[in-house]
Amino acid sequence: MNLKQEAMKPSGWKVWMEQGFSHTDLAFASFLAERHAQDESIFFAAALVSRESRHGHICIDLNRFAGYSVADCVSPMDGGSWGEHLRELGVAGRDDQGSLLVLDDRGRLYLRRYYRFQQEVALYMAGECRLSDLPEAEMSALQEGLNRYFPALAEDGMDRQKLAAAVALLHRFCVISGGPGTGKTTTVTKILSLLVEQHQRRFSGTPTIALVAPTGKAAARLMESMAGALKRLDLKDAVRNALPREAATIHRILGKLGRGRRELFRHREPLPYDIIVVDEASMVDLPLMGRLVRALSPSTRLILMGDRNQLASVEAGSVMGDLCHGKKGDRVSPELGRMLLKITGRSLPTDPQLPPLADAVTTLTKSYRFGACPGIGQAADAANRGDVQALSRIADPGFLLAGPALGDSPMAWLEARVRHHLAGYARLTDPHDMLAAIDRFRILCAVRKGPMGVLRINQWVERCIGLAGADLWYRGRPVMVTENDYTLGLFNGDTGITVKTGGELAVAFPDTEGGLRHIHCARLPSVETVFAMTVHKSQGSEFNHVTLLLPDSDAPVLTRELIYTGITRAREEVAVWSAPEILERALSRRTHRASGLREKLWKGESR
Repeated sequence: MNLKQEAMKPSGWKVWMEQGFSHTDLAFASFLAERHAQDESIFFAAALVSRESRHGHICIDLNRFAGYSVADCVSPMDGGSWGEHLRELGVAGRDDQGSLLVLDDRGRLYLRRYYRFQQEVALYMAGECRLSDLPEAEMSALQEGLNRYFPALAEDGMDRQKLAAAVALLHRFCVISGGPGTGKTTTVTKILSLLVEQHQRRFSGTPTIALVAPTGKAAARLMESMAGALKRLDLKDAVRNALPREAATIHRILGKLGRGRRELFRHREPLPYDIIVVDEASMVDLPLMGRLVRALSPSTRLILMGDRNQLASVEAGSVMGDLCHGKKGDRVSPELGRMLLKITGRSLPTDPQLPPLADAVTTLTKSYRFGACPGIGQAADAANRGDVQALSRIADPGFLLAGPALGDSPMAWLEARVRHHLAGYARLTDPHDMLAAIDRFRILCAVRKGPMGVLRINQWVERCIGLAGADLWYRGRPVMVTENDYTLGLFNGDTGITVKTGGELAVAFPDTEGGLRHIHCARLPSVETVFAMTVHKSQGSEFNHVTLLLPDSDAPVLTRELIYTGITRAREEVAVWSAPEILERALSRRTHRASGLREKLWKGESR
């Protein structure tokens, strides 16, 4: 049988497409199979690993797909013999071989590029999360600094921000996880201040610091949050002046050129930074994290911060989730326990069997954001636990649950919210006022297509507020950049407002000085209207009022993490539209992405 002809002909194509395979998956599988006498098991393995990588998985477990069938093709019934067969034919080799696929000792099959990124990330983090060797005098200085920056004792005796700072100061690599308002940025600002003081004591100089995030919007939010934290801190001029005044995207510091998904990284030398802080780490996919750790100098200190409960990255991998997976409670190694007792006065339970990564991960649990709007915090907690009943019982003006079961008409309900929050938007002329208006209220959709998808909702809002017309571009159109353009200095997630200047339409984007810069519409990279956006695109952003729309039919994208992420984008109020059964299914579904990173980090797998 000619597998390519069978799979690619109309009848065969339809069957495979119904199983989620794409033309690219089948072409890749055909390419490998044709090199090995049209072997059906090779075709299946290659098609599956290609399909699963598009869905965010780093690898496939051959045992899971044993006996899988599409049309007349059936995969081997035993994953072990399947893997051995692939090895014998040279299709799936080991790390040091040149095959396009890699099969590890646990029966996990990878595209080689993903396997290499996984190995680089695992090797870096396993090596760099070990305790630093500090002299006694430096330990005393750290103790004094921690007490100065974190003077108050928490009610339960555990100041987690102080603990996170101590862990960061004792490790070259660390992870700080926490939900919205738990003080991640404030804690990191204090950590950087302490590290600047340490650097000035030891080297009589100023460290180079890079603040980065996966998107331009997230980088801007990081800088705003840090600026607010700096205003609340009493710092010496030498320390304050050493802290960075701007943030960038990870892609930018790596030297990414060009436009679109085929951009290449030109960075070859180690990054020239003593300290790198990565915000919104849950959005960082495995290839990007691999490229980042590959570019680090051996002396660079790396701090990752983010929310482990948020959505995983759009591209393949779930690095933040894998990093935090094995962290249970406050147990630390005996060695770290002794050092923490010395510099914080706090005794933690110890376990000599913990892997090194457990010492480098800290979780902040107390939220300070939702004090005036407890309903948002209650909803976020209920969503994170998957408790739909608790979600439905919340009685607070900060959280509203609506849906057909309550007799509401979806578009009538949405129209009332749009007209309330965007009243007078079409009459605004100042772009600053327009930006402020759309930043106060945002509609978040779970999907792009369908009646409750981003595309239709944006068109509907345009008609609702009187901005719809025959042309794509119009004055007042809010747009979001969806790809990086380094020539123009625009990055994925940047938001601007369409204005008329000099008789032509241009988009006004905020600059770092609080002003605006105008770019003609024809010069822009890929953009889309942003009265509504997907929950995935909203990561790294916050809005006063959020309306979260779920579709009227179930879909794999509806997960507990998506609901939690949508709810936590709100500062003052969040309203959720959903049929009860759809919300219940979404909260019962957790995101799972196959990879070997979690096992390598927490179970010490060597291959």
